[in-house]
Amino acid sequence: MRDSYISYLKQSVKNGQYSAPFRRAYQVMALKASRKLSAPLPGAGPLHGSITVTYRCNLKCGMCYLWKGPSQYGLKGIGEELSTEEMKKVIDDFAAIGTAGIGFTGGEPMLRTDMLDLITHTKKRGMITHMSCNGFLTANKELCKKIIESGLDAIGFSLDGVSAETHDKVRGRDGSYDRVLKSIDNFVELRKELGRDVKIIVVCVVSNYNVNELVDLIALLKTKNVDHISFMPFHDIGLLGFKPENSMDFRIKERNLEKLNEAIDKIIELKKVDKVIENSMADKVIENSMAYLKLFKDCFANKKWPTPCYAGYGTLAIGAWGHIYPCFPRMEAEVGKGPNVRNISIKEFWTSQQAKKMRGEIKECRECYWNNQAEINLLLHGAPKEVKDKEAVLAKT
Repeated sequence: MRDSYISYLKQSVKNGQYSAPFRRAYQVMALKASRKLSAPLPGAGPLHGSITVTYRCNLKCGMCYLWKGPSQYGLKGIGEELSTEEMKKVIDDFAAIGTAGIGFTGGEPMLRTDMLDLITHTKKRGMITHMSCNGFLTANKELCKKIIESGLDAIGFSLDGVSAETHDKVRGRDGSYDRVLKSIDNFVELRKELGRDVKIIVVCVVSNYNVNELVDLIALLKTKNVDHISFMPFHDIGLLGFKPENSMDFRIKERNLEKLNEAIDKIIELKKVDKVIENSMADKVIENSMAYLKLFKDCFANKKWPTPCYAGYGTLAIGAWGHIYPCFPRMEAEVGKGPNVRNISIKEFWTSQQAKKMRGEIKECRECYWNNQAEINLLLHGAPKEVKDKEAVLAKT
């Protein structure tokens, strides 16, 4: 995500939009002030708007229960998804409050037949576009071509291991590994052919099932010519909270904690090379900030997130049925609850008493290390003191 935003700003300058970096710099400062004042300042729209376009999915991932269907949770089904026009109104409102970029997610976004139209509409409204998908449907080369032509700025593929055995077990469908690698190959080939600099990002959920494969996964993706890999720790969230009886156990076992720590240390070392050697493997692949990587061990040690959270200021999320949330993790935990865009527009909600109440409820939350939310928190607040102290010690060694 960070790289997509930076690339977009660079391209804006090349296109003669010289004020773009200054507008975003103001936005960052205004968001910091907004949280202190408990109210959004003019021009302080979210850096990242998340739209879950569907809760439907074609995989059976062990860390998620969407594939079991909403009825088991007493929730309404597909008929409640926002229509194309309703989705476009959501996008228009995100633009109206000054949102920098939109991330489309699911479920599997490409199960919506209007997905390409929604991407194109977002680009027309001047926002960065990112889509997260599982890479199953995009093994179809013609579909990849259409996605690139829609104007998408970055695509994120889920890949949870260096082997088919690991990835397919996590994702619950045989052949998933081969299809996501095929999708990556398709995008690498087609973006060059079409002259479109679509960023290709691989997201790996770090869990007990792949702790031995993380470093090897970096090496694999280097050969695939992806732009980045982004690691994020497994969270006990899932749809309406974690239910271990319905899923595999992804928590890092005590016997694997040492292996995890060794893997994280190795990834950090690779990331450090970025500062010294231009075009190194780390420079090409590892997207996570150094500060975020250094907090992974705290996550798996069940420590609280160490900085203030900017959910509801730097981020805003919309569920597939139109519910409004301060962040994507809260949407995962509270599907089908809260204010709805069918009753109040995002533009109206952003400065409403409902929004103020929502921000107040989540202001002290320190429960997650979700990658996008965590990186935005680190951008707006800065790294916590303990991380800075560690960096100072390492710099002297």
